[in-house]
Amino acid sequence: MINYDKKWTLKHYSDLKEDEFCKELNISKAISQVIRNRGIINLDDIKTFINPSLEYLHDPFLLKDMDKAVNRIKKAIKNNENIWIYGDYDVDGVSSTSILLIYFKSIGYEVNYYIPNRLEEGYGLNIEAIDYIKEKDANLIITVDCGITSVDEVNYINSLGIDVIITDHHECKEEIPSALAVVNPKREDCNYPFEVLCGCGVALKLIQALTPKDEFEYSIYNYLEIVTLATICDIVPLIGENRILVKNGLKVMENSRNIGIKSLIKVCGLDEKKINSSHIGFGLGPRINASGRMGYSDLGVKLFTEEDEDKAFEIAKVLEEKNIERQLIESKIYKEAEDMILSDERYKNEKVLVLASPKWHHGIIGIVASKITEKYYKPTILLAIEDGEAKGSARSIEGFNIFEALLLNEDILNKFGGHEQAAGLSLDENKIPILREKINSCADFKLSSEDMIENIKVEFELPQEDIDFNLINELDNLEPFGMNNPSPKFLIRNLEIIDIRTVGREREHLKLTLRGKTNYDCIGFNMGHFINKFISGDKVDVVFALDENEYKGNKKIQFILKDTRLFYPKNITKNNNFIKLFKYINPINLDYYKNENINIIPKKEINSLEYIKDNTLILVNSIQNLAKAVSDISLLDIDYNINFNYEMEKDKSTQIILFPHIDKINFKRYNSIVLYDFLYTLDDYSFIYKNVDENTKIIKNYKKEDINNLDYIVNNLIPSRQELVNIYKILKTHKHLDITFEDIEFIFGLNIIKVLNGLKIFKDVNLLDFKMEDKINITLLPQPKEKVDLNTSLTLNNLNKFKSKYLKIKEIIAFREE
Repeated sequence: MINYDKKWTLKHYSDLKEDEFCKELNISKAISQVIRNRGIINLDDIKTFINPSLEYLHDPFLLKDMDKAVNRIKKAIKNNENIWIYGDYDVDGVSSTSILLIYFKSIGYEVNYYIPNRLEEGYGLNIEAIDYIKEKDANLIITVDCGITSVDEVNYINSLGIDVIITDHHECKEEIPSALAVVNPKREDCNYPFEVLCGCGVALKLIQALTPKDEFEYSIYNYLEIVTLATICDIVPLIGENRILVKNGLKVMENSRNIGIKSLIKVCGLDEKKINSSHIGFGLGPRINASGRMGYSDLGVKLFTEEDEDKAFEIAKVLEEKNIERQLIESKIYKEAEDMILSDERYKNEKVLVLASPKWHHGIIGIVASKITEKYYKPTILLAIEDGEAKGSARSIEGFNIFEALLLNEDILNKFGGHEQAAGLSLDENKIPILREKINSCADFKLSSEDMIENIKVEFELPQEDIDFNLINELDNLEPFGMNNPSPKFLIRNLEIIDIRTVGREREHLKLTLRGKTNYDCIGFNMGHFINKFISGDKVDVVFALDENEYKGNKKIQFILKDTRLFYPKNITKNNNFIKLFKYINPINLDYYKNENINIIPKKEINSLEYIKDNTLILVNSIQNLAKAVSDISLLDIDYNINFNYEMEKDKSTQIILFPHIDKINFKRYNSIVLYDFLYTLDDYSFIYKNVDENTKIIKNYKKEDINNLDYIVNNLIPSRQELVNIYKILKTHKHLDITFEDIEFIFGLNIIKVLNGLKIFKDVNLLDFKMEDKINITLLPQPKEKVDLNTSLTLNNLNKFKSKYLKIKEIIAFREE
């Protein structure tokens, strides 16, 4: 079995040739497959998925405590009370704060806001901030994107005589803060039909509840762009209400009405592009986050609420500067974290990477934790140590809920909060080793070795002829991409690398040019280390997302690489294994089997992946189709083994056998037999059909043109008379010869197989003796006095008989083609 760094899984294998959706919706097979892979199989649901309408947004009063929150806010407005919005420093918190400020301004009511400094105060409510707000005579605090775990802080606010409304979306702990209202769709006692809104989404629901329905239908466009940015950057599932909001928000962004966002788009160099989720996730969002990470927490709020174009553009430029500064610090931390991993042998066996340093900027380590997790595919916790306390960020992988793992270890933590895949935490420095030990114990219990291998889910094996700009346009209809609606990953196999290099400031990205039916440009972000795995000329399979790249007005289709692997492993033909495979060509006479009317040509092309399961036998007669078989089975979660000529390992239920000895295989062991090549003779087919159980399926997974693979082998098996003469002449100049397999072609000027069969023929007629081990040891025997008749050679006769039987197969194929 071939072991790969990542698993590839094809999500679905349906035959889409007669797909009703393709006809009804005028979409391609690839797009139909992608939609159905998301579990959307009803025609009306597909139409809604492609064109989600704002009218499908849920009633905000279905959220627990929303009525209490609205009543208290309306009372505060009526009584001219001092309202403060308490936000957070990341994109979601900044965006949540901004849309509430825009709402209150739209109704002519002045409110204040507070964003904690990430470096000095950290995440969420804190006593010092509350005291500051109290000094400003606050009557009501509305939290956005925070507060759900702030039990003690809310109690303190209550003791000061200030009312507090919590709006949040983070995971709840057992105890809910005793606020006047707690609006969070993740509350266990909340029956809201969609629980995975981001913080800004929850804030929008508050605005929706505060606004008359007919008015909200048009005022929502004042907030949609900001909500879209927050929803994408907070990495919440882009389904349901999130998809409705983001899909419509992206349309608004085409002609942005928010001056701040328009300025940010310009600074990012995206003002001439149609903005998509990738532009937001990797362009706009990081610049807002950078300001919060670097300690300039309210710059994002100022940008989103600014109404002067010049001032907004100046703020956007400052954000760009902070982002560049952030990138430099991030790069330094990443290198130091990698050095730690490589210098400590224990990290190889630990399932969770816990890394800490007093030199790290705790505002940046979350991004680095994400990159470490992505590269090593291990949950990662990075901690910045200062004054005896460690503050950090955690990121996780599929199947390991990092929030729950921290909850199990809350006795050693000072503070924590977050989601299944990402969390923030703080603890005393001296407890870091305890955290490392305990959280790895959790991972050992929860994660198997299989769970530690990333599983790339491939949507569709894409025919090369389907790759065009029409497909790119169809993919745009599936936007926005993100969690639960990922950018579709496609598979193409057997492409040749014609150029390979690294690009980027740190040479961290991989650039490939691949040749198939045309040439394909490919970029693999953060895949620079792949440069050591491949060389030009290698044949590879690639998993990729499709993208349109524009440079100087020229548009080209580009592959965004997700993973790549050799079409077949190099060790298949390593160490002369390929040469030794041909020793078996001394066919047993099977003439006593009656050649029944067996249809050797498939009636139609089949998808072999539907038939390869446990307890399957795969027979292959060419290196080309061995590569295809290995490529196919690697997409399935099946344990298998590759053998030459006959079965070897009985513990593997599925076997690939290259150049099979048909009469030495126990066919009754298998539930199905898949032929990836024509067999060489009708006797071979007859033997299989005579020796399988009646319920065994025999699947012919080859095409008529695959006979050319066998042609090449058969035509290179038998040396001609003149070639035999030339071989013997060279041998006569040496009575004894030791030669390597690699030297054969150079010495004799013929392919290795012809020379080996020539030696067998000469051995049959007593002209020489030879042995094959690491080298070929040849000893010339005394020449007989009588003339040698090569036609008496058993090897030559068997080879000629084998060829004549093979030609009958070719006759059948030719007859079928007429």
